[in-house]
Amino acid sequence: MRSDRIIDVSHLIETFDKPEFLRREEAYSRLGITPSLAVVMAGEDPGSLSYMRGIERFCRSRQVSFHSVVCMDSRHLEKTIHELNQDEEIHGIMILYPTPFRGKDTRFMNAVSPAKDVEGLHHTHLGYLVQFEQFKDPLKLKKLVIPPTAKGILYIFKRYALLYEEAKKRDGAYPLGFEENPFAITGKRFTIINDSLAVGRSLALMLLNENGSVRVCHRHTSFREVLALCHRSDVIVSAVPGPFTIPTEKIPRGAVVIDISFEGNFEYPDVFAKAGLIAPKWNLTEKGNRINDMTLYRLLSNLYYLIDAGLPPGILRRYHS
Repeated sequence: MRSDRIIDVSHLIETFDKPEFLRREEAYSRLGITPSLAVVMAGEDPGSLSYMRGIERFCRSRQVSFHSVVCMDSRHLEKTIHELNQDEEIHGIMILYPTPFRGKDTRFMNAVSPAKDVEGLHHTHLGYLVQFEQFKDPLKLKKLVIPPTAKGILYIFKRYALLYEEAKKRDGAYPLGFEENPFAITGKRFTIINDSLAVGRSLALMLLNENGSVRVCHRHTSFREVLALCHRSDVIVSAVPGPFTIPTEKIPRGAVVIDISFEGNFEYPDVFAKAGLIAPKWNLTEKGNRINDMTLYRLLSNLYYLIDAGLPPGILRRYHS
């Protein structure tokens, strides 16, 4: 395993997020604001319970008030969403999807008030994403919310693209012997193996907005077509639950690989010898350096955006300056 090929998520968090978030925490403290997040779990899925506890630990570490609710049927979930929408102490609402209830989960996504939709899954937020709108106000002080996992992947590419350009300017070459910037999005061929609103579809829109060439694969895409697309890709992002594996022979040498699946969608450890850069499945890199860690920080940034949206421009100018 080439550890130097593992994307350093923790570097971005330590360098950019933690200093900025500490500044936010201090500003909110001066304003008498305690950020508050409500997480709603539907049913009794052990994976969702583990995820909710992880979010709780993260919130406690960042001075965010955490509230959890477990709903055992759709009526209770709808009632809970309504109550949280009305609760002035709650800044953000997160529902753990998919729910086990009959019907489309979009009815719950759209029931959450856009003013508290920390996941960016309400049709209002997704509409802004389609239109490539980034700010809620003409002064560009109030940022719009986009789904945090997809946002985290985009954040990695945009931050590291700048860092690689700085390295080339400083050293005369890109790190790790790359002839081109591996994180530059424009013109790159992306294959996304997932079409959920929270990950695949949202990420595809984000990359299209940044001039990437994108193909999304889903359950109706033949495995042969998936492999053919992977073989021609500069970047492969996979988030398929359950047993699904992309053979290493179909990974182009030097490609960027992002594995979001809990079980892992690539052949380990063989894929490390082929990928140029990789964010591997969660248990193959240390805590703090996983895609899920980046997702949590983007979730928190969304919560901050929702809080900012309710503040007067004068206050926002002072703590943004």
